[in-house]
Amino acid sequence: MARHTAAEGAPEDPDGPDDGEMATSARLARDLPALAASLVLHVVLLLTLALVGVATPPAARPAVTVIETPLERDEEVDLAPQEMIVSDMPEETGAAGDDQSADVAQSLAPVLDTVSMTPVEPSPELVGDIQIDPLDELPTATEMDETIVVRGAVGATTSGASGAVDRLTAEIDASLRQRPTVVVWVFDQSVSLSAQRKEIASRLERVFHELGADRTQRHRPDLENLVVAFGKNVSLITKKPTEDVVEVIKAIDSVPVDDSGVEMTFAAIRAAADSARIYRTSAPKKNVMVVAFTDEVGNDQQLADQTAQYCRKLGIPVYVVGVPAPFGMREVRMKYVEFDPQFDQGEAEQWAVIEQGPETLYPEMVRVSSGAREDEAIDSGFGPFSLSKLCAETGGIYFRVHPNSGERGRVTNQMVGPMASQIRYFFDPEVMQAYQPDYVAAAKLQQDITGNAAKKALVEAARSTEIQPMESPVMTFPRRDDAALAALLSDAQKVAARAQPRIDALHATLTAGAAGREAIKERRWQAGYDLALGRVLAAKVRTDAYNQMLAQAKLGMKFQDEKNDTWQLEASEEVTVGSQTEKLAKQATELLERVVREHAGTPWAQVAATELRTPLGYRWTERFTGVNTPQMADAGNNNNVPAPLSDDQKRKLGPPKPKRNLKNL
Repeated sequence: MARHTAAEGAPEDPDGPDDGEMATSARLARDLPALAASLVLHVVLLLTLALVGVATPPAARPAVTVIETPLERDEEVDLAPQEMIVSDMPEETGAAGDDQSADVAQSLAPVLDTVSMTPVEPSPELVGDIQIDPLDELPTATEMDETIVVRGAVGATTSGASGAVDRLTAEIDASLRQRPTVVVWVFDQSVSLSAQRKEIASRLERVFHELGADRTQRHRPDLENLVVAFGKNVSLITKKPTEDVVEVIKAIDSVPVDDSGVEMTFAAIRAAADSARIYRTSAPKKNVMVVAFTDEVGNDQQLADQTAQYCRKLGIPVYVVGVPAPFGMREVRMKYVEFDPQFDQGEAEQWAVIEQGPETLYPEMVRVSSGAREDEAIDSGFGPFSLSKLCAETGGIYFRVHPNSGERGRVTNQMVGPMASQIRYFFDPEVMQAYQPDYVAAAKLQQDITGNAAKKALVEAARSTEIQPMESPVMTFPRRDDAALAALLSDAQKVAARAQPRIDALHATLTAGAAGREAIKERRWQAGYDLALGRVLAAKVRTDAYNQMLAQAKLGMKFQDEKNDTWQLEASEEVTVGSQTEKLAKQATELLERVVREHAGTPWAQVAATELRTPLGYRWTERFTGVNTPQMADAGNNNNVPAPLSDDQKRKLGPPKPKRNLKNL
């Protein structure tokens, strides 16, 4: 058999590929270039996509958003300053008293608030590449010392209005550093404040000088001023803002006296803000500050919240140079010394009753009239509630001014300055800041009080009329005979019987809230509740003990010395008339001592310490008074009665001068 040979003479492999394998190889050889090209293309595409993912995109144009709180316009208020209420009183210059020392404005007597104007900040979530300054940022209560803090201070204390004016200089300066400023000076036209206005005006000259606004050269055109006066009506003394210091001083000096006794304080502050409203609503905007001088609460406190809201919307802080509120009292006596030679000055001093309190919205002080020193007016550490809250809510300062504010002992009548209130004790402003009243909305405060049994009980008890536990009880019982002595003892018991139900009712009200006492966190409310319950318990113990001691005497007592004829009841530290009364006496003492210990240096501790000085119990003593000894008839006296003045003498004295009506100060 012949052998087959391959091409070129190579022998043929008998095991070589068959026809299928040869076809596959041929296809691969044909498609290989296309596969390689596809692979390269996909690799390049993947790399391109990867690079696109990590590349930095071009910067987008930032968006700038400005947020500004729109001002709500009150359609009822006319913006035109000339449309203010103008007094129809004659524009005569009010009499100014003699120049006083740096402790001027002694009629102004005396604190920090948590609420103030807050600048509108741009939202941090908004994108932008432009620095946006806070809009309408206001200067509020610059920190001057440890007693004044930023944001609505209500505890600043000075001895005179001139000192408060000096401290206002820093506030005005801070405002001027931010933007041009309009200051509206608001003056009370009352008789009691008229003697101090001249000194205040003189002190303002120094303020303007320190701010660079000289009387002869106008160095500060960015500081403009308006002067407003108020009494029964509100008057715009300067018809338009002025940078002329001379004009401002003359305007203050020309404020007339209003002897109506009516003071529209909050209407005046609202009108003052309205007179400068245009500078807060139109460009270029200016800062506006309202500075009010007054020595009473005002007769229109119902406008307080409305005025605060209006000033707050406009971004106008209110500063008040005012008086200290007496602790837990609405009224206080003021030493009035006549300064006007046109009126009778026969008496060196007189004591007028004026309204300068209280320091809280709801009463928190249970009045226990015992005729002792605990019933005297003492400093609350804060100003009248409505005015203090107004300053707090608008970011201003309430300055409490009283010439005796630096005293830490008892202030006697001789120490009280002319036109100043009769406040016996003052307290360290730093200590008092922990006892600030609740400067919140009435609804919120009411909710807080209702939510705590102890607070609710305290307010309910404080709202009650003043209790008078046996005022001036009979302590001396002469024995003419047993029947006469028994009659005297029975009559004295009636005094205790009249006081007892009222005291028992207050005791029941306060003890009903005892369960909420431990839940109270505020030091003010803690002190208030403990003091109230302690004092009411003390009154109850004294009344019970007195009544039981008289009942004991009616059963019969024998003099140890036969010469004695009178039984004398004396106060004693020991209560020995029954276990229940002794238990209440111990509870009262513990509560009062707790107030003294935990709230040292406060009005509550002062009242509690005074209460503790009066013993709770009684003891019987005996003495001789000669009640059964016959008395000689009065033989009269030889005193000569001075002869009345003759008509000629009366004519030489001239017509009598009119006397000031102390009710309208």
